[in-house]
Amino acid sequence: MQPKVSICIPAYNQGKYLGEALASALEQSFADTEIVVSDNQSTDDTARVAMAFAKQDPRVRYVTTESHVGMHENFNRCVKLARGSYIKFLCADDVLDARCVERLLQVIESDPRIRLAACARQMFRDGGTRNAVRGYARRAVLCAGEDAIRTCYFRGNRIGEPTAVLLHRDDALGGFSARFVQIVDMEMWFRILEGGWFAYVPEPLCGIRVHEEQATRGNISSGAVTADREKLYAEFAGKPYLKGTILERMLWDFRMAFALARERTAGRPARRSTAVYFPQLAVPVAAAGSAFWHLRRLA
Repeated sequence: MQPKVSICIPAYNQGKYLGEALASALEQSFADTEIVVSDNQSTDDTARVAMAFAKQDPRVRYVTTESHVGMHENFNRCVKLARGSYIKFLCADDVLDARCVERLLQVIESDPRIRLAACARQMFRDGGTRNAVRGYARRAVLCAGEDAIRTCYFRGNRIGEPTAVLLHRDDALGGFSARFVQIVDMEMWFRILEGGWFAYVPEPLCGIRVHEEQATRGNISSGAVTADREKLYAEFAGKPYLKGTILERMLWDFRMAFALARERTAGRPARRSTAVYFPQLAVPVAAAGSAFWHLRRLA
């Protein structure tokens, strides 16, 4: 029987966290789910953990790739394996609140225009230490997709990581793009939202784990983060709804300059981004950003 929701867990060498992720998926108040674990040829105990859960509950399916593939490809493979009408992503090192699927499903089914639903995220560290809650807004939001794109374009990925999102399977099959490394999620949200509306639940219904092994850290030092932003700029800056006010354009430039400064602080050679609206501001802002990141590392 086809489940209503597929909880997709792309996994690679996150065996020490996978058990918590699977337990949170199985504890959902909405029970008409399947949990699909797509293992990207892990070399740790990911397989043992996943198969142990699969033996205990038939809703868990464990599949391993024939060879190691890129992160975006493993996400896409997980979606293709899914049978549900909706996709709920869950990164293998994150967790879901027991009400997450139920609440997001209620929201996305409340209006046929909604293509993407997301919730606030509780950031946490190993040992259970909680950091700030992050989210799109402090209140519930229902808006046209172009409005949500504009907010994220100028202010960063307010929608959040894949773990925070529920979407229609048909939209998810469009896949994460191989052209991006770090902001593959935001680029996918943009493509989906150009054809529909966005809904946001302000409750922190998922937990995003912050740890030293996250790919984000490596992508910053490699320069992939700013390279992705430059690609996004090239592809979306010409959209009529992204013309932006002078203040919004300056905000984009500040974010790019600070990203470049952080990159240099992480050891990358200095370079100048082409993805700016006001090039004359890039040098002084980058200098200020370098000082900020340097002081932060010393703190």
